[in-house]
Amino acid sequence: MTDEPAVYDHYRLSDGADAGAVFRVVGVDDERVTLLRVTDTEGNREATGELRHVAHDRLDRAFTPADNPDPRFETPDYLAALLLVGGVALAVHPAGDRLGGAILAVGGGYLLWRRH
Repeated sequence: MTDEPAVYDHYRLSDGADAGAVFRVVGVDDERVTLLRVTDTEGNREATGELRHVAHDRLDRAFTPADNPDPRFETPDYLAALLLVGGVALAVHPAGDRLGGAILAVGGGYLLWRRH
């Protein structure tokens, strides 16, 4: 074994049906490492909740170290979410513009929906 895995390290599965999927270390003990799957086989972030318990020697054979995958949300997603939240805030504020707020909120929601 080259290095001891630590919590928050990332590993890519190198064999099997899920080859290419990235896992984050969420637990380490003397016998095994607990991994949480954070991407699909193409590297896209995924919230599966899938845990794998892997012996230390199998970790060295079946996984390779990987970088933390890119966040699922990019700058356009954050801007669309800002439109959505800003529109809701404008619509519900007593001195706000309900129609303008609704238009911003619907536009932001639509942009998020289209991107995902």
